[in-house]
Amino acid sequence: MDRIAAMNAFVRVVEAGSFTKAADTLDVPNATVTRLIQGLEEDLKVRLLHRTTRSVTVTPEGAIYYERVVRLLADLADIESSARLSQGKPSGKVRVETAAAIGAMVIVPAMADFQRQYPDVEVELGVGNRRADVVAEGVDCAIRAGEVSEQLMVARRIGVFRFVTCATPAFLELHGAPTTPEELRERPAVGMMSARSTRALPFRFSAGDAATDLVLDHKLVVNDTNSYVAAGLASLGIIQAPSYAVGPAIKAGQLVPLLEDWCTPAIPVHVLYAPNRYLSAKVRVFIDWTVALFERNDDLRLR
Repeated sequence: MDRIAAMNAFVRVVEAGSFTKAADTLDVPNATVTRLIQGLEEDLKVRLLHRTTRSVTVTPEGAIYYERVVRLLADLADIESSARLSQGKPSGKVRVETAAAIGAMVIVPAMADFQRQYPDVEVELGVGNRRADVVAEGVDCAIRAGEVSEQLMVARRIGVFRFVTCATPAFLELHGAPTTPEELRERPAVGMMSARSTRALPFRFSAGDAATDLVLDHKLVVNDTNSYVAAGLASLGIIQAPSYAVGPAIKAGQLVPLLEDWCTPAIPVHVLYAPNRYLSAKVRVFIDWTVALFERNDDLRLR
């Protein structure tokens, strides 16, 4: 039996709460995980997991074993990471999760640079509006916009952005430019839904001590930033989108910023990872590269 592989499989089953999910994150057959756990229990002569047809729970002995094994695997990862960094050759797969817009507009366009620097690192980028369970799904790190809700995660702040209210020159020629937020009610606006709501988000503004959350009527509401920006570019209405998403279109003259005397809330961006996992060389270089990428972006850098 490969003791390290068995320990790793055990840790993944405990964190994922399922043999099937653990097998998926390890990219091995379910039977392999089962065999490794059975072999580990037979070798230790102790039951580590309670199994039923519906759930997997850790035994008291298994919980103690888990805590010690996590530290042991972290130390091993530390040794391997130091060796690989000293050789300048991080390698292996890094599983990353982020919002679709950040993935499509920030990470993917710059990936050629990362691949040139680290040709032996494979990035598996999961994008979407659903927030993955970093630990249970075996994600190495997640890039998240907004406040961090996962209290037990390590969160490193890497950027910040604001929302920009804007429309196309053709739209403004037809409808005119609003001079106050209230004038938005007189013009078509595209709505944006969050992943956790069935209603369009309000347009948010502040000027001095005055704050306004403007709930508008919409003929079109979408739940994806890429589609939202596309709707704005199609002159379907005024949009209020992340600065990093509309920055290139504004610089190209395709969109015109509006109500610039009215600020919008600052939205932080963090990279998250599990506290009980040592950052391997491959994950460390990806996070450091992402930090540098955000720092070079005028619409995302920390201020």
